[in-house]
Amino acid sequence: MGLYILNKKFIQDMELVDSQRQSIAASSRFKSVWDDFVIVFNNASSFVDFAVWHQRLGHMSWNRTRNISHVGLSHRDTKHFICDICSKAKQHRLPFFTSKTTSACAFELVHVDTWGAYHTKTHVGHRYFLTIVDDHTRATWTHLMVTKDEAISLLRSFVVMAKTQFDAKVKVIRSDNAQELNKSSEILEHFASTGITQQTSCVQTPQQNGVVERKHKHLIEMSRTILFQSSLPIRYWGECVLAATYLINQMLTKLLKGKTPYELFYGSSPSYDHLRVFGCLCFVTTNKQGRDKFQPRATACKFIRYPFGQKGTK
Repeated sequence: MGLYILNKKFIQDMELVDSQRQSIAASSRFKSVWDDFVIVFNNASSFVDFAVWHQRLGHMSWNRTRNISHVGLSHRDTKHFICDICSKAKQHRLPFFTSKTTSACAFELVHVDTWGAYHTKTHVGHRYFLTIVDDHTRATWTHLMVTKDEAISLLRSFVVMAKTQFDAKVKVIRSDNAQELNKSSEILEHFASTGITQQTSCVQTPQQNGVVERKHKHLIEMSRTILFQSSLPIRYWGECVLAATYLINQMLTKLLKGKTPYELFYGSSPSYDHLRVFGCLCFVTTNKQGRDKFQPRATACKFIRYPFGQKGTK
């Protein structure tokens, strides 16, 4: 026989201590197992090749991945690595270098392009314009057009003008793949009969026709400024383009070593005395044959036409 102390509170305290001891032992065993798992995971991750880490990191480039110390990669991991996904998702067009093409004289190389269609017609129905830029002098001609088909006749007239006015022959015409300039049998026959060489840019590659593309940007920016300045309706955008063309031909150009296209063409500096503010107030004199004693001799209007310097403008 043995002796027992029947104390209810003592028994409850002993049971609580025993349960806490079991809980601590269980947590210790779990911690030991988790530590072993972490060690195994770290050891396994150290043997992961670059392809796996490349996918884990969202196809990060090698130059950025190698700076992550946890990855621990070396250059030999990427020696023969090619990612097909990156080739599809991150492809870029190679950069276009500055053109080295130079022409020795005027009209040896001419850049041509059409602009439009603009959503607002001019007051006479124009929605397009044709831009012609001489490569040697950077002289610019613009012609407003109702339809793109007019570009063919304008190009033919330009070739005749160069021959008649400057005794020069257009040798090469460079343009994009616009249908109105390259697909027409009429213009192709004209090039063949006159001996003009036609150069076209690759599809969806306007950079190869960059001279006239940049000229378009310059023309549009200047046209927009003088249109806003004059507060004229948008239907006069065509006159703004013609005015901007005239002014650009009188501007000093860094590409021409501080000279103007006008100076290279005509051998003398342009005069600026005849210039007037685009959109300023002017008066048009009524002819004597068409007026009587009570009819005004002059009518006020906006000065928007060129050439500049009409009498009565300011």
